[in-house]
Amino acid sequence: MTTHTPHSRPHGAGRCVTALAALVALAVLGAAGAAAAATVGLGTPTSFSATFSTHQVDSASGLVLHTTGRAPASGITIPPAVRQTVVLPAGTHLRLGALPQCHATDAAIAAHGAEGACPASTRVGTGGADGILNGTPTHFDIGIYAVRGALVLAAEQNGKPLKQSFRGTARGARLELTVPTLNGMIAPTGFTARIPAGHGATPWLRTPARCPASGHWTITGHFQGFSAASPPSHPVTPAQTLTQKLPCRPSR
Repeated sequence: MTTHTPHSRPHGAGRCVTALAALVALAVLGAAGAAAAATVGLGTPTSFSATFSTHQVDSASGLVLHTTGRAPASGITIPPAVRQTVVLPAGTHLRLGALPQCHATDAAIAAHGAEGACPASTRVGTGGADGILNGTPTHFDIGIYAVRGALVLAAEQNGKPLKQSFRGTARGARLELTVPTLNGMIAPTGFTARIPAGHGATPWLRTPARCPASGHWTITGHFQGFSAASPPSHPVTPAQTLTQKLPCRPSR
């Protein structure tokens, strides 16, 4: 007579249990990964403005950008970079290459800062940035340089270059600013940039040739988290959008 002990299992049961355990482990890991991805966020943009220095159609103009936002709630992971895309009115001519150009390499700018690597004549604007760093509000001044057909926005503090910068690029009537967050250490809460009209013989920015019947142009700001400040990168949060109505005047 064959006696089965209470711990005996039919042939092949061990393999079934092992396979089931593996499936459960995969399910748990997948759920954990989805939960981690769901915690990435930007906070909330609370205001956005992009203002031409003139309301006149078909005219050389400067540009002032101003954005504010709330930092994300506790437990939310800040993405490695935040991209602000400013969509200017249809018909706007945006030519960053018409600004006085610095031809320094990226390596030179990283080593010496844009302030040290670029001629003073290529400093085309100023601004500032605010954020929350390790729970503490912090502010940086920004010097804006025209570099090889793009913008380099260089961080400064108390008049000294910090050798940290980010880029702005133009595509048609779109201006894209991709701001690094030092691997999520800084939550951006404010940004200002000012570039006057008076640079070079060819206007770097010209307003649309017509003013709509509504009497205003529409400018849109999109805010989105990205996987990195430099290519290749991809979106890691949904885009948030704010719009602004900017008064315009037809040609006389």
